[in-house]
Amino acid sequence: MIFQSDKMAKIKPSGIRELFARAQGIPDTISLGIGAPDITTPEILKREMRYAVDFDYNNYDQSPGNPKLRAMIARKYKDEYGVDYSSDGVLVTCGGVQLVYVALQTYLKKGEEVLIQDPSFLTYPHQVQLAGGKTVWMPSTNDFKIDVEKMKELVNEKTKMMILNFPSNPTGSIMEKHELKAIVDIAVDHNLMIISDEVYEYYTFDEKEHVHIGAIDGAYERTLTANSFSKTYAIPGWRIGFGVAPTEIMKPMIGYHTYVIANAMTPAQVAIANYMDTDAAKEFQKFIKNEFQQRRDAIVEGLNSIEGIKCHKSSGSFYCYPDISETQYPTGKEFSEKAFEEARVVIVPGTEFGPSQTTNIRASFGSVSIAKIEDVIHRLTKLVEN
Repeated sequence: MIFQSDKMAKIKPSGIRELFARAQGIPDTISLGIGAPDITTPEILKREMRYAVDFDYNNYDQSPGNPKLRAMIARKYKDEYGVDYSSDGVLVTCGGVQLVYVALQTYLKKGEEVLIQDPSFLTYPHQVQLAGGKTVWMPSTNDFKIDVEKMKELVNEKTKMMILNFPSNPTGSIMEKHELKAIVDIAVDHNLMIISDEVYEYYTFDEKEHVHIGAIDGAYERTLTANSFSKTYAIPGWRIGFGVAPTEIMKPMIGYHTYVIANAMTPAQVAIANYMDTDAAKEFQKFIKNEFQQRRDAIVEGLNSIEGIKCHKSSGSFYCYPDISETQYPTGKEFSEKAFEEARVVIVPGTEFGPSQTTNIRASFGSVSIAKIEDVIHRLTKLVEN
C-alpha cells in the first residue's frame, strides 16, 4: 500500500547524495562531490559544546533561537555590514537549507513563480515545488553571474520572488555591489521578495569582499538573508543555520518554524553563542579562508592543464565549475561516470544544478588537501588522455 502524496511524485533523490553513498566503502576513492569542509572543528568550539551538554543545556530553547545567539547574530550584521536587524528579525534553524524551506512555505502561493539562476544550489527548485510554486530559470553570463537583461524579460504578474546565492554553489562566482544593485532595482520595480543565500560570505578570494545584499539601497525591506554556521566554523553536522530580515518578514516564518521544528539543537546554539565573538573565532575564519584560496589555486591550475578542460577561476565558496565539452566525454554526466568508474574520483555533473548545465561538472575542494588535489589532477589527466 502506497501513501505517498502527489507533491512527492516529481521530487527526485539528490544526485549528490547518491554519488556520496555510492563512493562509501570503495577504497582509494577521492571525493570532490560533497560540499563540506574537511577542516577540523575548532577545539575551543568543541569545548564549548561539551560545556553546554555537561551543564545541562539539553532542554528546549525558545523556538526562534537562543536569545543570546540571536542578539549576537543581529550585532554581527551591524558590525560587519552596518545593517540594523532586531534580534526579533533573527531565526535560528536546522541549517541554512531549512531556513529557505520555511521562507518558501511561508510566502509562496500555489502557482507563483520564483526566479532562480541556472545554475544554482540543487535544493532550491525542489523546495519551490514542495511549496506549490514554479521555478523560472535565469540565464547566466559567461562568468556565471546573473544575466540582468535576460532576467528582466522573465518577470511577469506571477513572479513572486527570486533566490540569489553569492558566493555561488556550484560556480564560485560572486557579484559586485553595482551588479547586485541592478537586481535589487528589478525587485523594487516589480515588488519582488529576495531570498539571498550567503552561507559562503567569508570565503571570498583575491582580496574581494562579500557584499551583503541587505546593505544595498532598496533591498532591506524586501530581503531575507539565509546563512549558516556549517561552513563558517566547519560544523555541518551540527545543523545550525539562521536567517535575518526585517521583523515583519520574519514573524510569520517563526510561526511556521515553531510547528515544524520547535527549536534547533539547544547545546549547539549555546556553544556557538559563547564562541562566535572570540578572537579564536576570527582567527579561524582567516585560517580557513587562506586554506581554501590555496586549494582553489591548485585545483584551477591543475584542471586547466588537462587537455579539453576549461576552468574559470572561482572568486568564492569552495567550488570550481569546469567545462569538459572538449574532452572525449563531453557531457557532465558521462564525464562524472567515467571519472568514478575509471579514476575513482567523485565529481558532480552540472545538470544537478540547472537544466542547461550539460557540459560542466562541479568540483568541491572543501574536503580535499592540496596533495589529494594533485592526485586528482594526475588521475583525470590519465582518464582524458586514454
